[in-house]
Amino acid sequence: MIGQRDILINIVDLLEEYKVSYLLTGSFAVSYYGFPRATHDIDFVVEIHRGGKGKILRLLSRLGQGFDYDEKQVVGAIESFRQFDVIHFDSGIKIDFWIRNQNEFERNKFKRSRVIKVGNKSISAVSAEDLILTKLVWCKEIRSERHLRDCVGIIKTQQAELDWEYMNLWAKKLRVAELLAEVKQSGYSGY
Repeated sequence: MIGQRDILINIVDLLEEYKVSYLLTGSFAVSYYGFPRATHDIDFVVEIHRGGKGKILRLLSRLGQGFDYDEKQVVGAIESFRQFDVIHFDSGIKIDFWIRNQNEFERNKFKRSRVIKVGNKSISAVSAEDLILTKLVWCKEIRSERHLRDCVGIIKTQQAELDWEYMNLWAKKLRVAELLAEVKQSGYSGY
C-alpha cells in the first residue's frame, strides 16, 4: 500500500521534473520544525503563473489512476491564486496545492526556503519563521487552537535557531505582532 511519504516524494519528483517551484508546508513542516502531529494531508505552496495551467495539468495527469482532481478547480485556483486539491483514493490522503500570491511576503517565503530531508529525498520547505507567520495570519482571520499550538511547538523546539528580528518585522507588517507575542511567551493557554 502506498503511504504518505511515498506520495510526498512522488509529487516532489514530478514538481522538480516539471520545474515547478514549490515549498512543503503544513503539518509536514510543522512536524519537522516543532512537535509532530498526525495528519492525512500534504500541503505545498507552488509558484504557477496563469500561463502554466497546461504544465500543471500534465504534471497531475502523471500521478496515475489512484488520484483524483477537478481540472476546473485547478484552472480556477491558478487564475485567482487560490488552492486546489488532489485526493489519493486508496489512502484517503489529500494533497493541497496553494498557489503563491504575488505579494512581498509570499515572494520572501520562496527566497527563504530551507531544504529538509524526508528519507533520502531533499525537499524544499517553508522556513520555520515563515510557517509561524503564515499560521498567525490565518489566526488573525479565524482563531485556530491547532495553529496556535503549532506555533508554540515550533518556537519551543527552534527557539535558538529562529530569526526573531525577521519575525518581529514581518509580524508588524502582517499585523500579527500581538499574536506572535502571545505564542512567544507561551501565554497561549492551549499548551
